[in-house]
Amino acid sequence: MLLGIPIENREKERGSLEIGVGKIIKINSENPERKGIVEATRILRKGGLVIFPTDTVYGLGASIRFPKTIRKIYRLKKRSGKKPLVFLIGFKKDVRKFADSISHEAKRLVRDFWPGGLTLVFPSEKYKTIALRMPDHRIALGLIRGAGTLAATSANLSGKKDNVTLKTVEKRLLKETDLCIDGGKAPRGSVSTVVDVSEHPFQLIREGCIKEKELRKKVKDKA
Repeated sequence: MLLGIPIENREKERGSLEIGVGKIIKINSENPERKGIVEATRILRKGGLVIFPTDTVYGLGASIRFPKTIRKIYRLKKRSGKKPLVFLIGFKKDVRKFADSISHEAKRLVRDFWPGGLTLVFPSEKYKTIALRMPDHRIALGLIRGAGTLAATSANLSGKKDNVTLKTVEKRLLKETDLCIDGGKAPRGSVSTVVDVSEHPFQLIREGCIKEKELRKKVKDKA
């Protein structure tokens, strides 16, 4: 996961948590236990940091309402502040909350590939561009719909291999995160494909679990 908004978002923060304790809980990805989702949602809504499975790889995320926690993500990952994060949304219609415009091409991609492993970069007057994804994973969607839109990235140190299970996530991240969810192996086992739909025709930024030719075929077939 990558791209999204820069860390210069300075919305008012309330109830931020202190440094995490690295607690790990197990949640069934096929039939998520409500208790675990509620616990993780509570932490996110208080400004905490959570590691969780998605359909692509394990993610590291925080509520977009807490810039301080978002800055912590950069610090923990040793990630450049010039590389913004993705916004994970819970419903297709949430695109309209963040994107200034949605092309017909983008609408087709949303319709055919969301929820799923496709990150779309939309035009945004506030941030120039903003990257959005709706993951196809019950745990991830449970967190997003319970806590609101999440700013997220892959749960790994910058430059290191993406993790498809919690057990391979670096100990540094596990210890400094408020809650870690073990939901088994991420189904796709590969990062999302990133496409810029701020201009026409769309531009491929990164090819991941969905191939470019599949995206272009869908758009062409429905042109």
